[in-house]
Amino acid sequence: MKKMLIFGGTRFFGKKTAQHFVNLGYEVTIATRGQSSDDLGNTVKRIIVDRTNGNHPGWELVSNTHWDIVFDNIAYDWQSLALSLDKIKHASHYLFTSSMAVYEGDNGLKGFKESDFDPTNYTYNSEDVDVSYGEGKRQGETYLTHHATFPVTFLRFPIVLDTDDYTERLKFYIDHALAHDTIIFKREEGLYGFVHASEIPLAIEHVITKQLTGPINIASTEPYDFPQFIEVLSKATKQSIDYMIDEHQSPSPFSHYDTILNVDTLIASGFTPSSQDSWLPETMRYYVENL
Repeated sequence: MKKMLIFGGTRFFGKKTAQHFVNLGYEVTIATRGQSSDDLGNTVKRIIVDRTNGNHPGWELVSNTHWDIVFDNIAYDWQSLALSLDKIKHASHYLFTSSMAVYEGDNGLKGFKESDFDPTNYTYNSEDVDVSYGEGKRQGETYLTHHATFPVTFLRFPIVLDTDDYTERLKFYIDHALAHDTIIFKREEGLYGFVHASEIPLAIEHVITKQLTGPINIASTEPYDFPQFIEVLSKATKQSIDYMIDEHQSPSPFSHYDTILNVDTLIASGFTPSSQDSWLPETMRYYVENL
């Protein structure tokens, strides 16, 4: 039986991934701080570890086990990854949850390609402790690129959405639309591309099966431009959407990352992502009906 270690795995797409690989016949072990419960029962094993403390006793089992797959869903900086690489002695494939936040600027309708951020030649100041989310992911990819002794893959996701999204970012738009509250966007040229949390385990399975390494963008196809997003939101809520374009005010959640990913590499590898329109309107309607 193949063994999979998941850092995280107690909620959202980490939990979906754990359940998916249990169903595939993997022996799945979830490594967390032990502060979050889950409903996976005895289908998974659990280890309590401290990602900031190399002397934590939980690392002994991690070090003494050969892992076919390590899925690191909760590392946000190079220091956490340095500790993981120090402790994980035997792994066949390490997958790191990265983000579209590694990209900077705007690549328009073409979307960002994997080559738009290359961790092989990126440099950073290892003394910096207060870095942005995107910078933390850039540093994490770079550290793994130069220090991992086993194959690594950087899973670059856009904003992840589903009916069980604990961040409630999509719910924000539903709530505002139903209450006729003004939604602030920073620009009308923004593009809105997402990934369905329920599809992520399938994409990860594909990455493992095809032994894809390095960066890979994972997102739905056919993202929305600004008018399309407003139209879909309006149809789902059956409301006219009140909005304002103002780059100086704090924007609504999706406006922070209103650029898109190019998924040509993923498609060329044999995976067919779902179109955004096949799941996002339905997810919006779920929130409308369950408020």
